[in-house]
Amino acid sequence: MEIQTLSRARRLLLLYCSFFRITALVVGGGLAMLPVIEEIFVNKYKLLTREELLDMTALTQTVPGIIAINSAVYIGMKIAGVPGAIAAAAGAVTPPFTVILIIASFFPHLDPKNRYLLGVFAGIRAAVTGMILVTGCRMFRRTVKTRLEYAVVFVFFVLAIMKVSPALLILAAIPFGWCYVWWQTRRLAQAEQAADASKNSETTSNIPEHEEGGK
Repeated sequence: MEIQTLSRARRLLLLYCSFFRITALVVGGGLAMLPVIEEIFVNKYKLLTREELLDMTALTQTVPGIIAINSAVYIGMKIAGVPGAIAAAAGAVTPPFTVILIIASFFPHLDPKNRYLLGVFAGIRAAVTGMILVTGCRMFRRTVKTRLEYAVVFVFFVLAIMKVSPALLILAAIPFGWCYVWWQTRRLAQAEQAADASKNSETTSNIPEHEEGGK
């Protein structure tokens, strides 16, 4: 489905219904939603690229707020502007708001030691852990490619295990990422200059001797 073929009303309806289904059926929060978001907006409708999805993942976990709502606002804004952001956010909010009202009405009357209830929550936690693990593996394969990036992942993994504040890790990653991109850009520019110089020298060496003598 091409975005150009959709009217504004259909885009808004698509965003609302998509995020309504996602938050109604996916348990586990924003990270668990990512595989479903990828399947719907990248693979099925092709409204986002995988690179845009990775950027969204990094951004929504950096800024304050709930990841699910941040993701909905980002995607809605990308597809249909401010109205799209509002429609996507409304779709993401409606199911959990309704469900939590129902649960809040009955939860005080439930037995917290009920083994069946505990079994339900244990199964949900295990499923959510698996979905988050799959999301992390996919992001790792698509993001980490060079030795330097592997080294950075290892360092930040160790720091996370040492319980360094996530805010400090994010703040430390920002200048490092900027320096890394600057270094890559500079190296690419130098490689292009070297390639141009080599091409010019080859062109000069291929000029016939009689043409050089005529000149």
